[in-house]
Amino acid sequence: MAEPYDRIPKSSFVNIDGRIRCPTDECWGDLLLMPTGRTDEEGFPSYRDLTACPLCLRSFPLEDDITDRDLYLRISWLRANPDAMPDDPAEQGPHGPH
Repeated sequence: MAEPYDRIPKSSFVNIDGRIRCPTDECWGDLLLMPTGRTDEEGFPSYRDLTACPLCLRSFPLEDDITDRDLYLRISWLRANPDAMPDDPAEQGPHGPH
């Protein structure tokens, strides 16, 4: 039987890779944001409200604690500034910086 997991905050994906480690015990997979294919009026992508691990094949619901636009902008900024780290530990996600 699948283990229940709390909703994963979308803000956990705010890191240079835009991914986090799968919370399933002994799984080495990474969870990624999955785009819906839709964009807002300014062209920013929207993301699904769930993610899945390609290794253990479990899916996880995501909590909308950050807008998709802010999420995209923060990840983009980190990629453009790879030596910068967010000052706020909450912005580093629950697993710390990648």
